[in-house]
Amino acid sequence: PSPAPSSASAAKRPRDVASAAAEGQSTQLLDWLSSLDDGQGAMLQYADVLSAEFDGDLQQIAAAKVETGGRGGILSYVDPSFWETIKVSKIGHKMLFAKGIAKL
Repeated sequence: PSPAPSSASAAKRPRDVASAAAEGQSTQLLDWLSSLDDGQGAMLQYADVLSAEFDGDLQQIAAAKVETGGRGGILSYVDPSFWETIKVSKIGHKMLFAKGIAKL
């Protein structure tokens, strides 16, 4: 028989929407997170903190949007405290969030 997958490799796998929804998280939030990276699943890692800090509510997340008059690029459309609250450090993830929040 083949060896069981190691827990280390399983831990690196992105969560899928079905397993996260089974943990009681908002399907609407999970669908939105999945849409940010075209279903790749990398953004699902933020589901827990968004559920805890924003109740998984897209309207509350949309409140992080700030009007900048188009100055400062796409990241300037999001209140800087949002990044600190959900602990986003990767610039690519910030870009995906900013584009998604701008559309909310």
